[in-house]
Amino acid sequence: MHASTDMPIDHAGTSVADLDRAEAFYRDVFGFREVEDRFTLAQFDMRGAVLRNGAGARIELFEKRGSVGFRPADPNGGAAFHGWFQLAFAAPDVPAAFARVVAGGASVIKPPFVAPDGRTTVAFVADPDGNLIELIERAG
Repeated sequence: MHASTDMPIDHAGTSVADLDRAEAFYRDVFGFREVEDRFTLAQFDMRGAVLRNGAGARIELFEKRGSVGFRPADPNGGAAFHGWFQLAFAAPDVPAAFARVVAGGASVIKPPFVAPDGRTTVAFVADPDGNLIELIERAG
């Protein structure tokens, strides 16, 4: 008998310019209130934190001195680069979540719209470091 190959995602990691600012944003806007870990990697001039929200999702934030942003400002443009280029959060009401997230400091990338499948509502924002975030409401 084979063990299941299905594995839940444990966390997503992202590089940020200012760890304190990023922690405040993800805490206040997405509910990542629990700090599971804080760390310093002195040999890499880097520090970070692992945060968890009430739904059990985790995000790992890395601040490396001298790092620069490389994220595209558009979800379609992101596909031009290999690698992860967006983080998606399930939202039961995308227009309401979009308004709340933008009021909390996110930049508007694409306001809520119905995806090509005709059933899914999505919107795109960027965190203060320009990292692309999708809000998604799946029908049914």
